[in-house]
Amino acid sequence: MPSTRFVPLLSPRQWGLAAFLGTALLASPLASMADEADEALPVITQEELARHDQPEDCWKAIHGKVYDITDYLPRHPGPPALVLHWCGQESTEAWETKGYGMPHSDAAGILLEDYLIGILEEEEASADRQQD
Repeated sequence: MPSTRFVPLLSPRQWGLAAFLGTALLASPLASMADEADEALPVITQEELARHDQPEDCWKAIHGKVYDITDYLPRHPGPPALVLHWCGQESTEAWETKGYGMPHSDAAGILLEDYLIGILEEEEASADRQQD
C-alpha cells in the first residue's frame, strides 16, 4: 500500500511571506475604497452606542468605527466576560491590548470588518450638541 504522507506546498517561511504580501496588498489599493465606503455609513452617537451593552445586543467602538458583534460572541475564542465587559463602549484599548499587552491579529481585524455598522460620532460634535 502506498504511503499517504502530507507534503506542504509552502514552507513556513513561504507562508509568512505570502501572509505579509497579502496584508500589504489589502492595505494599499483597497484601503482607499474602504475609506469611501466608510463615509456612507451612519454616524452613531455615544448615547446610541451605550444602549447596546448586553450579550444579546452588543456593539463596540474600535478606532472610531462601531461594530455589532452580537452574532460573533458565541464564536469568540476567549472567555465571554472579556468581550461582554466592553459592550456599549469605546473599546480600542481592549482591542489593541487584549488586556495583557498583545494586539489582536490582522486576521481578527479582517473578520471584525464583517460586523461594521457605523462611524462613532466625534466627541467634539457630541459635546457641541449637548450645549445646544
